[in-house]
Amino acid sequence: MNKTVKNILVRVSMLIGLAAFIALVVIAKINRDASRVDKIKIGVDEWNGNFFVSKNQVLNLIQNQFEVKGKILSGKDLERIEKAVRVIPQVKNSNAYTDDKGNLNIKIEQRKPLMRVYNLLGQSFYVDENGIKFPVTSTFAAKVPIVTGNLVEACDTTVKIHSEELIKIFNTIQTVNKNKLWQAMIGQYIINEKGQIELIPRFGNCTILFGDDKNIEQKIKRLDVFYFDVLKKVGWDYYKVINIMYKNQVVCLK
Repeated sequence: MNKTVKNILVRVSMLIGLAAFIALVVIAKINRDASRVDKIKIGVDEWNGNFFVSKNQVLNLIQNQFEVKGKILSGKDLERIEKAVRVIPQVKNSNAYTDDKGNLNIKIEQRKPLMRVYNLLGQSFYVDENGIKFPVTSTFAAKVPIVTGNLVEACDTTVKIHSEELIKIFNTIQTVNKNKLWQAMIGQYIINEKGQIELIPRFGNCTILFGDDKNIEQKIKRLDVFYFDVLKKVGWDYYKVINIMYKNQVVCLK
């Protein structure tokens, strides 16, 4: 190979290398510009039937606390946005990420209420499936059982329930809800002055004296048999109180 051919090959290689470098720079700039935030897209898991958190609520929070439009967000920036969104007490979890279309995407998972509590302090709050308290909203009321009676635990939100009374109710509702029929049947749980649990069905005028949160499944079985074998014949309103506190017994008061 003569010297002229070598020089040509070297120059061609240099040109190819320079072109590749320029292409990489251009692609990097395009990707960088694409990663700048142009729009904020918020997704809330409303499909589960809860509407505690609205897209506008989250959007206003982001716009008030952060400057994101036209910015390239780092991983730390996204973490700060997620933490800010999780300050909303009805939010269980949040996930923030950007895409190659210039969108800042924020996905919201709401807390799922198990019950709504009315305490003796005049407060009302929800308790989620993990025992975490969170406040009610003026725009949405969840269709869950209400809990009333001798309850003094305060509405200090986003912390777990801690009183003996609420824990007993929580355990009871969790187990009752495994039975879809009785989940639909019971509309109210009461802690009476003796600390016993009372159940109020959604139809009929009787009170079911449940007792404590022990042997819940056995109590439900006795109640199931009594309701659909006995009350079905004599009428739903025949008894005023149905006591299933005691093992292998159903004691009734007309």
